[in-house]
Amino acid sequence: MNEKVNTNVKIPSKRWVHIIPPIILVYIVAFMDRTNIGFAMAGGMDKELGMTASISGLAAGIFFVGYLFLQVPGGQIAEKKSAKKFIAYTIIAWGALAILSGFVRTTSELLILRFLLGVAEGGVFPAVLTMISHWFPNEERGRATAFVIMNNPIAAIITGPLSGLILSRLSWRYVFIIEGVVSLLLILVWLPLISDRPEDAKWISKEEKDYITKKLHEEQGILKATETKKVALKEILLNKTMWKLIMIFFFYQTGVYGFSLWLPTILKDLTKTGMTQVGLLSTLPYIGTIIGLYVFGNLSDKSMKRKKYVVIPDLRTLKRSS
Repeated sequence: MNEKVNTNVKIPSKRWVHIIPPIILVYIVAFMDRTNIGFAMAGGMDKELGMTASISGLAAGIFFVGYLFLQVPGGQIAEKKSAKKFIAYTIIAWGALAILSGFVRTTSELLILRFLLGVAEGGVFPAVLTMISHWFPNEERGRATAFVIMNNPIAAIITGPLSGLILSRLSWRYVFIIEGVVSLLLILVWLPLISDRPEDAKWISKEEKDYITKKLHEEQGILKATETKKVALKEILLNKTMWKLIMIFFFYQTGVYGFSLWLPTILKDLTKTGMTQVGLLSTLPYIGTIIGLYVFGNLSDKSMKRKKYVVIPDLRTLKRSS
């Protein structure tokens, strides 16, 4: 992929190969470790631990209570210090917690570990978005973010067959243990491949580095030119637009994770098949998701009409569910 600037000089685009794939890989495994509890429950964990439907829902949802704690600090650490190091530490933490989840004996132990797993993973996405802003100018950011978000359906496509295969041969405990070990192995990919900024990367050419630096500098100049005053926290909290965006994202996430966490159990009850088949069937909705992310990410960058390409998918989803 080569891009052109006004001078018709082709700019190297190694950043798409060096930055996006490691980020996608990390978030694929993170998503896998947060949602594989759905397969564990369908594979007998609820019966072995004596979990009611309410406790099962709590075990799935308490992750997101912990997830809140590092949302803002994660972005701040990534911006002021190092997203690369911060994410490396979280990989070790959530990998260890995922493995420990395979050894729980009571629902209380499971709830504690799920909460801590949420804390460990909570800062990853803000740190990733910060890294994207350091590497991709505004006209590329829609595509870059779409590729990163594409990890969710890719993770679901991987998690389904993998978890189903493990459950067909071993117990639900090994879903957590094996996939937790995979998380720890991410360090071997993350540390050597990723860089916080273009200035830190040894593989980047001078042309590409100069292009990114120039574009980001121009963006900062525009922001400073339009900046009139510092906004107090009270004003931010009273901002109606912010709360509208929060509500949109809240309902979106509620639907996404409710769907992904209960899909294995629903498929098992509907099809009366084994976990291998359930794992394969669970991949189908996410194949369509990948196509949608690619299409809308590209359309958003070409038109720069971000709001339009949020509204259209939401309206179509509402129409299909009504």
